[in-house]
Amino acid sequence: MRQFDVYANPSASSARFAPFVIVLQSHHIELKSVVVAPLVNDKLATSIEIAVEVEGNQYVMALTELGSIPAAPLRTPVANLSEYEYEVRRALDRLFSGF
Repeated sequence: MRQFDVYANPSASSARFAPFVIVLQSHHIELKSVVVAPLVNDKLATSIEIAVEVEGNQYVMALTELGSIPAAPLRTPVANLSEYEYEVRRALDRLFSGF
C-alpha cells in the first residue's frame, strides 16, 4: 500500500456517495489502520477539496472528511494519484494551519 493509492470504499453505507478512498498516510509507516480521505461524487472543489479523475470519472477528494480505517479490506489499488501530491500537501497545510 503506497501513499496516494486509491481503493474501492470498503464501507457499504458510504460507497454510494464516496465510491473510493485515497491513502494519505506515508507508505513508510505500516499500521493496522490507515489514514484516508473519501473521493466523493461532487463537482465542487474548494481550496481544501481537490478535483481528481479516477477511471475516467470526476470526483472530489474530501480532505475535510479524512479519517482512519482498517487497512486489511484495502486489497488492490485502482489508481494512484501521486500526480496530485502538491495540491494535497497544500490543502492539508491550509486545513491544519489556516494558510
